[in-house]
Amino acid sequence: MTGSLSQRIPCGLVTICRETGAILLVVLRSSVQTLALLVVSGLIVACSTSDKAIVVPEFSIAVKLSETAQKKLQAIHESVLVIAYFDGDPLPGKGKDNSPMRGVVLGNDEKLVDTNNVATFSDTKISQSNWNDLSSKDYYVTINVVSARKSSKDNLLDCAVPIDRIGTFASKSTQVSCRLIGEHDGVSQ
Repeated sequence: MTGSLSQRIPCGLVTICRETGAILLVVLRSSVQTLALLVVSGLIVACSTSDKAIVVPEFSIAVKLSETAQKKLQAIHESVLVIAYFDGDPLPGKGKDNSPMRGVVLGNDEKLVDTNNVATFSDTKISQSNWNDLSSKDYYVTINVVSARKSSKDNLLDCAVPIDRIGTFASKSTQVSCRLIGEHDGVSQ
């Protein structure tokens, strides 16, 4: 078999296995450090969580639901989830094929919106070792907004997908408009 079985990305973020879809993550805690073990097709890959973390600058996402979407989600007691993905372009020789992500994957974070439909990312951290591999420290942020799937197994929302550099998001609130999947926007086509 050619290539490595697993692509190592620091524990607590994302681990991608290209050869198998079966991944089991076991976290052991000791008085010294936390150790995560990945059992992938009978192989064990370990990584230490002692990697230092970089704090992501605080930002928020204000979700603007259409009236129809707001009524539907309230009627079925469904929440809205905002997912932020962090990645960037690598220094020469440091990148990996992480399609559809860029060459350096920094991780992701998820937040439920509050009663004002705002999700604030204030305690998000990314791996310093991966951050060190970036060609630009003004890395990319991709925002996905979905229904939280608490009362429905399917995502019900069709939302804009803002993608920009962290400098654009930092210390700001970015509005994302959403409607129900299949809902007409009232604009003739």
